Amino acid sequence: MRDNVQFTYCKTLMTADCITYERLALARYTSYDPENRVLAVEQVTYRDDADGHTEFQCQVTAALNFGIDVAVMSFYDLDHFPFLEHIVTK
Repeated sequence: MRDNVQFTYCKTLMTADCITYERLALARYTSYDPENRVLAVEQVTYRDDADGHTEFQCQVTAALNFGIDVAVMSFYDLDHFPFLEHIVTK
């Protein structure tokens, strides 16, 4: 596992066209090989419902625990995700 795992959270502005897509968040995961070179990048869009909320917090937390960098964009403040907020602010 990498020692310098990065977490970036960006709150974005909600516009009228965004409401129709029912997006909770977009997360980009970046993993690295043993020489610290980018190995893979995956982008996931989570739905704004109970399952999407749970999946988002669980997958982001797991990625960080495994040394995968995570960048998130969401219309919500970080405190909308209390479990994730606790993990990244401790």
